[in-house]
Amino acid sequence: MNSIQNKTVLHLTDYGAPYAGNFIASLSALEQLLAETGTKTVYVLPARAADRSWAQEMSRTHDVRFLKKGGFFSYLHQVRRLLKETNADILHEHFIHFSEKVAAWLAIKTCGHRVKTVLHLHNHFELPHSPLLRLPHMLYFRSVSRFVCCSESVAAHIIADGVPKERVRVAENAIAFKRLDSYDSSVRTSLRLPEQAKLALMFGYNFEVKGVDLAVEAVRLLRERDGLPVTLAVALSSHLEEVRLRICAQLCLSDVPDWILLLPPREDVSSYYHMADVFLSPSRQEGFCYALVEAAYCRTPVLASAIDAQKDLALPKSAFFPPQDAQALSYALHRVLCVEHTASRALALEEAGERVRQTYALSRWAERVCAAYAEIVPPIL
Repeated sequence: MNSIQNKTVLHLTDYGAPYAGNFIASLSALEQLLAETGTKTVYVLPARAADRSWAQEMSRTHDVRFLKKGGFFSYLHQVRRLLKETNADILHEHFIHFSEKVAAWLAIKTCGHRVKTVLHLHNHFELPHSPLLRLPHMLYFRSVSRFVCCSESVAAHIIADGVPKERVRVAENAIAFKRLDSYDSSVRTSLRLPEQAKLALMFGYNFEVKGVDLAVEAVRLLRERDGLPVTLAVALSSHLEEVRLRICAQLCLSDVPDWILLLPPREDVSSYYHMADVFLSPSRQEGFCYALVEAAYCRTPVLASAIDAQKDLALPKSAFFPPQDAQALSYALHRVLCVEHTASRALALEEAGERVRQTYALSRWAERVCAAYAEIVPPIL
């Protein structure tokens, strides 16, 4: 495997989620791999992350820096100072907005030493349609040494937008599978579901993109057309009230019906996967769907819209249904929920879980990112 030696990588992020999740676990695996050749890792997190318990704990064992709130020039000065202090060789950007990318580019130009930029695309990047508005993005792209994409779909999209394919690499997202091995088996009981009820689970913080409306319609069809007692659980990390109002508007009701549950996020997300009879991802767009892989690992049947970034996942072909087709989803749900719990079904779920465990290992992701680094900062011979 290609490697870099005795360098410094600075991860510039806008990551302040409630939980460290797979993103931080992936970066930690990369740090461990880089450390084997003497390369240091520095994490730069936004100001809001300073209040997160995971970030506070992380800062005790890793080199973590928190940015202060401020405008464009404050951001520029802070990044430039960090580049100088750490003598960073690679600036790896994650989730930051375009204005921050420009500020980081100016910081690199004025920090006094050479720094290579790696832009990590964790989702599809939509360029403005207007050529005039598109131009600044394309000029910024010229400064990026490597684009690391979370899926083949994201890579194809950015290449179609004009980025030379020789500067694009794919490192499919990785999963911290060990954290999924512990779960609370009493969660389903606490929901007090009707007897014989089947539970379909999805994550839906973005109502439109995640296809919450499609899941609601599919479950409604199952209940009214087939008389199947199905409950839809929508776990939400944010936008709960917006999702509630949009469901009410869709169903023309004053409140969410009792067959739809809006659930808070859980750090032990495995507890949700294990309580469900099926996990749904009827998304209209995805860069990479962590949840589908996690659910499959937990031996939960999965159903997903056949959009590029999902149908490329290492999942059974039977898991997919046509995008934006609530009726097709309802038939797929009926098939999954009415199947008998046989030994062959259990074996199929076991094989699916093992397949994703091997395909989306943290070590594999770290090796691919490290290889991208080695292409732009070769080892000193």
